[in-house]
Amino acid sequence: MAEDLTEGLGEPLAAPGPSRANRPDAGGRGISSPAARSVGEIEAQLGYLWAEDAAGRARVAQLQADLARARAQAATRAAAIAAAEPAASDERHVAARSSVLNLIVVAGRPETAERCAAVIAATAGHQPSRSLILSAEDPDGPAGLEARVHARFQPAPSGPAQTVAETVRILARGETGRHLASIIVPLLVHDLRVALWWPDDPQLTSHRAERLLPLADQLIVDGMSWSGDGLGRLLALAQVAAPGRLLVTDFALLRQARWREALASVYDLPDLRPHLRGVRSITIEFAAGASEPVSSTNLVRPVYHVAWLASRLGMSVVSPLGRARAGTRTATLRQRDHAVKVELRPVDSGLGPGSTVRIQVASSRRGSELEGIVSAGDDTVEVEVLEMGRQRIRRVFPAPRLNEVDLLERAIEDGPSDLLAAGTLAMAARIIGPELPAA
Repeated sequence: MAEDLTEGLGEPLAAPGPSRANRPDAGGRGISSPAARSVGEIEAQLGYLWAEDAAGRARVAQLQADLARARAQAATRAAAIAAAEPAASDERHVAARSSVLNLIVVAGRPETAERCAAVIAATAGHQPSRSLILSAEDPDGPAGLEARVHARFQPAPSGPAQTVAETVRILARGETGRHLASIIVPLLVHDLRVALWWPDDPQLTSHRAERLLPLADQLIVDGMSWSGDGLGRLLALAQVAAPGRLLVTDFALLRQARWREALASVYDLPDLRPHLRGVRSITIEFAAGASEPVSSTNLVRPVYHVAWLASRLGMSVVSPLGRARAGTRTATLRQRDHAVKVELRPVDSGLGPGSTVRIQVASSRRGSELEGIVSAGDDTVEVEVLEMGRQRIRRVFPAPRLNEVDLLERAIEDGPSDLLAAGTLAMAARIIGPELPAA
């Protein structure tokens, strides 16, 4: 269904120090280390975890050898041998590091760091990583570094612990916070790709970005969480991705997968597919914030809807997005030899500001008028198709909203192969204003 539109359109390791503590959480357990205050101490704690892992295996081998000798002794030592049997059965199952990537999180605020750490912990069973969660505070105070290493292990379905990942929480103070890249580089696992997750408002044109972005193969953001209308930051994001050097994954775009599937279903009947070449208007209704001006409502999601359709259907931009009455934004696109009117319209809704309420796509083909209308709730998406004003199709699809755990897993799994995102992001920048080179 969606392809037609696209074409046309997963035994703990010991941690050093007397204060370590086992802490259970979803699907696995972990061990935290004492605070480290330099990159060297962080590396030492990580090394200690795996060195003790090797020592554990040596101790197991020695116990097995001792037991074999005991079994060969005289019958007078049978009781000692029997006493040794339970210890042998207590053999330690050795965990293996199984990280699939380095994940750098530019957390900023402590509450953001806590939230991201919880999300990473929930994905450790499927997407284990060497995770570095960076926070900075008191930029004008004395320089300093505090870090904690947390080793996670995830039980395999067969029982023994198998999957191990590490999380390093780093808090930099004063001047140290201006040199996060220098802290990160020695802690990366070589030969694994690097994903940079920058939640909240990423400062993509800052000195910090200039130092951190070159370290990454993938940048992960969430456009729906940006302050203001988000359009300026969306332009900056497109500029970061434009040369094709850095893969960009936006949670806001991933959330819209269910909308894209629903829009594709409007045209899945053979006699309706010609309407893909005759789109005349695209109207996106979005929730306006009750406590803030419509002009400051985040418009990233509405713009992404239009950009995806325009990039899939071979449209170009005639007039970029401009302001109209009552907070409405309008633009004009072109498809083949006809104009396409775009309207982003604020409406009263109980949804969060900037959330998509409804999408209407109207087309005209050889005297036949077609209108596809898509709306969504928490767990379903509804599609209605009107032909010449009369209902022809009505469908309801089960499609629950994705949470941050789902989004991070998809970003890690599907991000490197997501070519759709690059085209959508480049088209979004053109719709907003400045013309960018084709992605």
